[in-house]
Amino acid sequence: MLELVWMVPMALAADAVEPVAATGGSVAESIVTGIGVLGGVIGAGLIVIGAARGIGHLASSATEAIARQPEAGNRIFTTMIIAAALIEGVTLFALIICLMAVFR
Repeated sequence: MLELVWMVPMALAADAVEPVAATGGSVAESIVTGIGVLGGVIGAGLIVIGAARGIGHLASSATEAIARQPEAGNRIFTTMIIAAALIEGVTLFALIICLMAVFR
């Protein structure tokens, strides 16, 4: 499994070896760049998974709360929408940070 993890940065670095070597860089710099790209992509994936889990849990809890106390449904729904928007905002900010790390 570890070999598979190391193959991704090596493959990403393989494309960059000739341009880096032509400009005076080293292969080690290309490998470090490949590992950085891999870290950014894995980070973005984890962010999306965490946001989906958070919003799913939020919606589940709100639905259960509305089922238990229907008269408070409007307040619960409003609070749920605000919390979901906050989760989406943090997710978007974190994704932009990860993509900036990948595309710099």
